[in-house]
Amino acid sequence: MSSSSPDSTPAGPVPPMDRTAPTETVQTVFALGCFWAPDALFGALEGVVRTCVGYAGGSTPAPTYEAIGDHLEAVRVTYAPDQIPYAELLKHFWTFHDPVRAPFKRQYQPALLPTTDAQAEQARASRDEAAAQHDATLTTDIIEAAAFHRAEPYHQKYKLRRYPALVDAFEAALPAGTPLADSPAAALANGYVGGYRSPEHLDADRDRLGLPPDALDVLRTQARRRDGWTGYVASEPD
Repeated sequence: MSSSSPDSTPAGPVPPMDRTAPTETVQTVFALGCFWAPDALFGALEGVVRTCVGYAGGSTPAPTYEAIGDHLEAVRVTYAPDQIPYAELLKHFWTFHDPVRAPFKRQYQPALLPTTDAQAEQARASRDEAAAQHDATLTTDIIEAAAFHRAEPYHQKYKLRRYPALVDAFEAALPAGTPLADSPAAALANGYVGGYRSPEHLDADRDRLGLPPDALDVLRTQARRRDGWTGYVASEPD
C-alpha cells in the first residue's frame, strides 16, 4: 500500500522517536510477574526501542489471557545493543524482583528467556552471581528457546491506557494498523506514567515524543505524581 493512501496516513506527525528508531536491534524476553509493570520498566530505558507483552515459556498452543495454560506473563524487549547491552538489562531484571520469593501462580514465575546463545550464557552467569548473594534457593528460572506469543491489545502499554489523552495522541500519529506496542515513543511514555523514568528527563524527551501540548501536560502531571514510587515490580496485577 502506498504511503499516501488515506488508510495508512496518520492524522498527525509520526513521533520523531518512531521515525528515527534504530534498525540494528536485538530482542530478548523477561518474565517478572504481572507483565504490565515490566512493560513500563524496560520501556523507560535509553537504548530500548520497543516493548511488547505476551506469553512465553510454556507449551500450551495459542495462549490467551483467559487460557494462558503453562505460559508465563512476559515482556519482549527490542533494544539497540550499541546503546544498552544485554548485561545492563540483566541488572534491571535482578534489581526489580525478589529472586527467592516463590510466585503464587505459574503465570507470575520470574524468568530469563534469552533468544541467543550469547544471551543464554550471560543469563546463566547472572543467575550464578545472584545465587551467591542469597542464602535461600533462587526461584528465578532460565528458559531457553521459548516461543513468544503477543498478548491481546488491551494489555499492551496498559499503564499508558489509563490516560485516554495520551493513547488518543499516539494513535492519531501512528499509521493506521500500527499497534501501540510497536511505537518507541509509546514505550517511553509508558515508562513515565509507570513511574520508571524521572520527570526531570521530560524536557529533553518532549521533542522526540512528539506529543501535542495537552497530552504532554497529562504526561508531565502523571510522571510527577509517580516519581519515586517504584521498587520491586509487582508479582501480580496492581
